[in-house]
Amino acid sequence: MSATLPATHPDAIAARALLRLQAEGALRDIDAAFAALLRERLHAPATVALAGALAMRAVALGHSSFALTDAHRLLDALGTSAQLPETDDWTAALDASACVAHADDAGDPGVLLAYAHGRIALRRYARYEQALAESLHRRAQITTDLGDTAALSSALRRLCLPDHAAAHDGIDRQALAVAMALRRRLLLITGGPGTGKTTTVARLLALQLLAAQSRSAPPPRIALAAPTGRAAARLGEAIDGVVRADLAAGRLDTDIADAIPRQARTLHRLLGTQPGRVSFRHDPAHPLPYEVVVVDEASMVDLPLMAKLVAAVPAHVTLVLLGDPDQLPAVEAGDVLGGLCAACGDGLALPAQDADFAAAMLGMPVPSRAGPSGTETAPLAGARVHLLRGWRQADAVALQALAEAMQQGDRDTVFARLRGDDRTLVWRHGDAGALADALRLEALPAYAAVRDADDPQQALSRAPALRVLTALRRGPFGAEHWNAWCAAELGARTPYFHGRLLMIAANSERHGLYNGDLGVVWRDAQGDAAVWFDTAQGLRAWRPAQLPAHASAYVTTVHKAQGSEFDSVFLILPDADARVLSRELLYTALTRARRRVSLWAKPEALDRALERRTWRDSGLEARLRALRPASAARPLP
Repeated sequence: MSATLPATHPDAIAARALLRLQAEGALRDIDAAFAALLRERLHAPATVALAGALAMRAVALGHSSFALTDAHRLLDALGTSAQLPETDDWTAALDASACVAHADDAGDPGVLLAYAHGRIALRRYARYEQALAESLHRRAQITTDLGDTAALSSALRRLCLPDHAAAHDGIDRQALAVAMALRRRLLLITGGPGTGKTTTVARLLALQLLAAQSRSAPPPRIALAAPTGRAAARLGEAIDGVVRADLAAGRLDTDIADAIPRQARTLHRLLGTQPGRVSFRHDPAHPLPYEVVVVDEASMVDLPLMAKLVAAVPAHVTLVLLGDPDQLPAVEAGDVLGGLCAACGDGLALPAQDADFAAAMLGMPVPSRAGPSGTETAPLAGARVHLLRGWRQADAVALQALAEAMQQGDRDTVFARLRGDDRTLVWRHGDAGALADALRLEALPAYAAVRDADDPQQALSRAPALRVLTALRRGPFGAEHWNAWCAAELGARTPYFHGRLLMIAANSERHGLYNGDLGVVWRDAQGDAAVWFDTAQGLRAWRPAQLPAHASAYVTTVHKAQGSEFDSVFLILPDADARVLSRELLYTALTRARRRVSLWAKPEALDRALERRTWRDSGLEARLRALRPASAARPLP
């Protein structure tokens, strides 16, 4: 087409851009094939084909869509500087194309692209995003008038306030979140590591049960979930610990404590996977049978999964999402938690009516914030409470300060902390031989202790003492290489050697094993190997051949470690630059540790990571801002 058009025509520019992106390897084969499909079979102009190829490529980079005005940023991430059409010309071409759905209309189901709010997306992801925005917006409009709150206020203060009288901003933010869950049907509880998110949830559930009791209503049915098996196990364990402590301290009665669930499931198990299908058993037509749904580690939940989850939770149900917005976002497309946080505001103040309610419940002033017209301008205002005080690393002050400096990109503080004499922080770098020596000294004793345990239960209980984390999966600094090294150092003669730690890499409903579940190989007196897992039903064993996809777990990527915590972390950064190196990766890795971090990184590698932010483009906030209070739902694809 470009041969018959002036060189400055938008289609000629787009056609040249497609050729250059293919030649430079910035597009994958599937992206180029999608562009060809749009041009040759659907007769789309080159401008639309280019938008489609980039939209598909963007999904692979973790974006659910991209703004035309930000397209050059996407090209920068792809390592190319190809010329793109002018934004106005590009917009006009997309608006005129029958291959593109416009605004938020249903349109022809065969249309493959969507253009709305200045953003281009694959139609499938646009529909997920719009459906999620509509569901969350409806839910966020629901508030509950509890009438006489005196008894519930007394119960809340008994539960929450004695432990946390001193607060950063003069208010107990954990108690605030517990109170807001009585008023709101959508609540984000956000905060850094160890800020007490799961402690808050345990008490939130207790107050939900007490509220039902005060109305002489049946106790609410409660579901606990997380993206991975390990995160689900940790959620259940943390809630159990809080409930036991509150019961022992007299803050909780036995009947309420017994009604609080202690077992969490993966999101896939909660929704009900169906072999060979991408849909779940629970959907809008077959909703989840609960009155309260709690999801931990929300930063790890991608757009399609979150859309399907929210669609399966009826609007009258209380949905509580927990997460740290500064952690790495989900591996797949869509920074859902980031979009929701932007749509909720900072979570430090509430709209006036919510603040008045919370103040009455807590018996203390609560910060309020109003927009120019007297109402908060954020589309989900009042749906977020941000926790401030960190508890996980309270005994490792230098580690906590380092994590905060990394999150802020404060290079001077990061290097000053690393060069200090605090024993909770060790920073080294060198060649591969020096790295092997360091791992032999620091990591192998912990893994040998797992191997030398008395039984599988003891072995699994020793596993969280230390974990080696990497930025990459492959290569000389990758998890695969150093897992093989650990196995060799531990004397492995067979793939399933005694004491091998492994992690499940795929959900398997049939086995009851899920991505992130940790197991240990144990050989009996006859030398037969079984792999033991600590499941919701207790300790269980499988033969190696029975297991779903899995890999050694001595060394894992930082992404794989999300939802876990360890006494010590040994973090390895590659010498060469890699796109995954970012502040968020550093922050996520360091906040997996409770007591100690060893960092293996050259100064220049650390510099590169501190300079780079993880960028995920999403249209969720824009869609939420565009919604009117009464918007109609739309079925998911």
